Amino acid sequence: MNHDISLLPLPVLREKGFAILVRELGPANALRFLHLYQTGTGNYTTEREQWLGSLTLEEIDAEIKHLKLKGDI
Repeated sequence: MNHDISLLPLPVLREKGFAILVRELGPANALRFLHLYQTGTGNYTTEREQWLGSLTLEEIDAEIKHLKLKGDI
C-alpha cells in the first residue's frame, strides 16, 4: 500500500475545502460551519496559570487518581 502524502499549498487547500463544504452543505450552512471554528480570544498560557496556579504535575496526577478512585471520572 502506497502512503505518499502530497500536501496542497494552503491557498489551494482553503479553496478546495470551501468548495467541498459549499457542495455538501450549501452556501449558508458552509458559512455557519466555518463560524463554529473561529479563532478564540485571550492568552491560554496566562489563563492556565490562573486556573492551575502553582500546582505541580505530581499534585495534578494525585488529584486525577483520587477522582478515579471515587468514581467521579
